[in-house]
Amino acid sequence: MSSEEKIKELIASFYEIISGRSEEERNWDNFRNLFFENGHLMSIKLNDNKECISKPMNIEAYILILDKFLKTKDFYEYGLNYKINIIGNIAHVYSEYEAKNSFEDTEPIKKGVNLVHLVNDGHRWRILNMLWQDQ
Repeated sequence: MSSEEKIKELIASFYEIISGRSEEERNWDNFRNLFFENGHLMSIKLNDNKECISKPMNIEAYILILDKFLKTKDFYEYGLNYKINIIGNIAHVYSEYEAKNSFEDTEPIKKGVNLVHLVNDGHRWRILNMLWQDQ
């Protein structure tokens, strides 16, 4: 399997773990395993004055926030239009995403972009940082 295919599989695993019915338990150990040591996630939002607000989180903080949200509603997020650049042991992934309350929904509840930096530790690719913005 090529590096690009492995990276796509890793990003797909990210989306699969956070997707599901509200009563489904997510596999947070597998989620943690997707990330490089000291990985970070950060959302970007614009406030009412159109100023950029960022919220950096470590993996455990992200899990706490997301788990609380996912227990309240069904949620399915999936990636679209991957663009992957690999240079040696680092990679950058651009991934558009959409989210729905169910697979049957025709319209997404949100769309956005993920920018993901990955590192190959000599054995496998892992996420170092993820930055996203809902549209």
